[in-house]
Amino acid sequence: MDKVGEAREHIEIALELSQNRNEKHFEGRSRVLLGRILGKTEPLNYDKAEKSISQGIKILEELGTRPWFSEGYLYLGEIYGSAGKKRKALANLKRAENMFHDMDMKYWLRRTQNVLDKL
Repeated sequence: MDKVGEAREHIEIALELSQNRNEKHFEGRSRVLLGRILGKTEPLNYDKAEKSISQGIKILEELGTRPWFSEGYLYLGEIYGSAGKKRKALANLKRAENMFHDMDMKYWLRRTQNVLDKL
């Protein structure tokens, strides 16, 4: 099994455990990360990746965990960029960029700006 496949297996276990224990924060994070992994696996399945990340963002927004759902918008922007959906990519990346700027999260801000530069 390759490293991406192994990562997917582990995050699916984390998602299942978080759901069984009603740990909404970890469920949201797991969904975001699972979506990111799905966007990098072969065959590429952008629809499933988008759905998983969006579900995770929704949970994390409901919990008010802004740093975590901001990261979700970054990953969603990356997925849209990879899928050739530039307008959706820019909207999500700009949203993430603004939130990272507001929270003074320099690492994540630079990372988002690097993705924007590549679009």
